[in-house]
Formats: sequence, structure tokens, C-alpha cells
Amino acid sequence: MKTSTKVWMCLAGVALVALGVLCIIYPGDTLLSLAWVFGLLFFMGGCTEMATWAATRRFMPRSGLMFLSALLQIGLGIVMVLHPVPLMVAMPFIFAFWLMFEGINLAISSFDFKQVGFRRWWIVCCFGVLAACFGCYCLVNPNVSVETIAWIVGLGIILDGIGNWVKVFIVNKVENRFVRLGNKLREVTDIDWEDVK
Repeated sequence: MKTSTKVWMCLAGVALVALGVLCIIYPGDTLLSLAWVFGLLFFMGGCTEMATWAATRRFMPRSGLMFLSALLQIGLGIVMVLHPVPLMVAMPFIFAFWLMFEGINLAISSFDFKQVGFRRWWIVCCFGVLAACFGCYCLVNPNVSVETIAWIVGLGIILDGIGNWVKVFIVNKVENRFVRLGNKLREVTDIDWEDVK
């Protein structure tokens, strides 16, 4: 790998770590940015579905539902990009309900694990109950949801940045091994075969 590529990867890692730290420090702005990104994703998904509908409508005469879905996604995406604040306000509650649902689902699934003979089923049940309780707490106190979402996003971005540094470190190690292997091969090929005989 070129040295310039490694430098850019390291700089990207620094930028990602800094962005992750900013996400944690400014949770409100993180939520606003997430709402905007979701809007952009909806818009792009709608445009993709619209293009699919345009390409397949001759073969699929009953594809009106796909067209309607694409229109709704595009419209929702535009609204979310232009007015991200309502989604930003709703996101902590969506996160809390999701956490409650997943926790309850995990706790119920743990009893299935018990039936199939998994001895540590109770650990899964405890995690499910804890997740559901934390979801309830986030529902009552949405500021905790905001901070939790910001921490999750921030830590994810930080880990991605650290991943860039790890990639550079691993590439350097692999390149050094290849150099050592090449040197050993040169030593073997430089032997005077008359001396070996």
C-alpha cells in the first residue's frame, strides 16, 4: 500500500475519532444530524424504487403500489430533510419503544432457549429484562434516550476511526513479513550451487 494512502487512512481515522467525540459532547446536534440523514436515506430509497418502477412497469402492470411507495418515500424524505426537528423530537421515544420491544422479545425468547436445553438461558432473560427496563426509563426520561443515541453513534464513529488505524498497522505488519520473506528467498537463490554439491 502506498505511504500516501496510509497517511490518508490515518488522517481519516483522526477525523472520525474527533467526529465521534463531538457526537458524544453535543447530543442534540447529533440527533438533528441523524434526522437529516434518515430523511436523505428515505429520499434516496424512494428515488431508487421510482427508477425500479419505471424500468419494470411494462412487465409488471400491477406495480402501482411500488409507485405509491416510491412517492411516499420521496415525499417523506423531502419533509424530513427540510424539517428534521419533528423526527429529532420523536427519535428518543422511537428508541425507547424499540428498546422495550427488543428487551421483552429477548426475555420471552430466553424461555425457548431453556426448552431446548440451553443452561444459561437466565442470562439472556436478565439482559432482556434490563433492556426493557432501560427502555421504560428512556420513555419517562427522554433526555437519557438522546444521550444514549449520541453515545451509540459517537462510539460507533470512534471505533470506525480506530479501525482505520488498525488497518494501517496490519498492512504495515503484512508488508514487513513479505519483505522479510523476499529477503530470505534472495538469500536462498544467492547460494552457490557448486558449493552445495
